[in-house]
Amino acid sequence: MTDNSQIILPVLPKAKYVKNGEYESAYFTLGKKGNEPILLCHGLAASGLQFVTDAHFFAEKGYFVIVPDLRGLGRSKTPETRKESDFSISNLASDLIKILDKEEIKEVNWVGNSLGGILALSIMGSNPNRLKTFISFGTAYKLSVPQAFIPLLKFSSENVSKEISAQVGARSTSSNKNAQAIIYAMLVDVDMWVVVNIANYVHNYDFIPNALKFKKPMLLIRGSTDHAVNVALKPTLEAMKDQPNFTLIDIKKAGHCANLDQPEKIRQVILDFLTSI
Repeated sequence: MTDNSQIILPVLPKAKYVKNGEYESAYFTLGKKGNEPILLCHGLAASGLQFVTDAHFFAEKGYFVIVPDLRGLGRSKTPETRKESDFSISNLASDLIKILDKEEIKEVNWVGNSLGGILALSIMGSNPNRLKTFISFGTAYKLSVPQAFIPLLKFSSENVSKEISAQVGARSTSSNKNAQAIIYAMLVDVDMWVVVNIANYVHNYDFIPNALKFKKPMLLIRGSTDHAVNVALKPTLEAMKDQPNFTLIDIKKAGHCANLDQPEKIRQVILDFLTSI
């Protein structure tokens, strides 16, 4: 992306790894172990690069920060032989539980963008005691995208160059030049086979029942320019509107990767929420 050539990308801290079967999940940590833990989880086709700057911010505020690369993405490692079923929501979620176990974290403040939020919603059903709070942006608690979306995504991944797809994806996701540079760097490096197979599991789900049973603090950050997700949020907001532990905050000029569009505002909203409970 020539117009972003002068932008310096965040530097990823050294990766740690944890095994779950044949898969190795990469993650990094910042801050003092034993401090209040917070996990920052990226979305589909992204990586921990999305949260490097945020991780430094929260570490400086006294948190122990965990930033994973989801299965098959970023610096995570996959075996030579892999199956479509390896990329189910439950398998991706189990990788994250393994990370918490390795870091001896019993209960974590969870911040998830898109897929990163979906995985927390799944964990609400299987391991709700591992979540202390749940904060999300770009995540609907229920989603139904037509199955035809998957073949279209697969066709695009096989017939459009990685660089063109990354450029289009970055520019359509954000108008912020710094955000575009980070999104482009993640997309140009992504394994589209992994993306297609994860998408096959997350295009249709309903975790509203899990959210209704979860009684700990929940914050949903809605970016004003995240148009597709905002339409999909209608069932979520209708179901959660009367729940006393649920908070909705709107952020202007923030899209699907809201932390990249409005980093200072998103960090402050998260920090204020965590320090108020």
